[in-house]
Amino acid sequence: MRFAILVLLAVLLWAPFCIYSNGNSVYVSLQTQSCRTPGDLISRYYTSRNLEVSECPTKVSVQSAPLRLFVVSSNERSWIDLALGKTIWSSEDEIVYEKENQFGYFPNVSNAPAEIRMRHMEATGLIFRITAQAPEDRSSTLGASNVSRLFVLAFRDSAVCFLGLVRNNTTARNLLDSDAACQRVLKSEQLR
Repeated sequence: MRFAILVLLAVLLWAPFCIYSNGNSVYVSLQTQSCRTPGDLISRYYTSRNLEVSECPTKVSVQSAPLRLFVVSSNERSWIDLALGKTIWSSEDEIVYEKENQFGYFPNVSNAPAEIRMRHMEATGLIFRITAQAPEDRSSTLGASNVSRLFVLAFRDSAVCFLGLVRNNTTARNLLDSDAACQRVLKSEQLR
């Protein structure tokens, strides 16, 4: 009976961090209540840039380095940054500035879980949803996000790269699992 209670407690404590996993994916909640303020070094890194940050815990590694996932936001936009060791890889340019990826106004990280694809117990990439306001929709719901896309990132040769922008999960998984060529390597910076 005690063992059953301990197992139940372990599952309940772990559930907010990782919604579920299967053989090929681990899902990480990006909802505010599942994420937390990171430690001082990371917090200072972002506050010195006038950005807000929260860390959404993962239990996976990339090439034996723990993967840390951050939701970063400015006044009107948000994106995901990833830390591997002392290197921070940012999707900001791909989401906010890259013209070919702009599908709407005010892009922001969705509350939908991020999907970390796995192969042989190692993370191979990340799929996450960005929502925005469609430029052609002039409806009465001003300010509401009404269009979304999935961003697909891959972990390749000590780098994080952008593979593409797609509309559905199946296409995102197929793109990542196909070992497609990187379109661009994400910008990176070393923590000091």
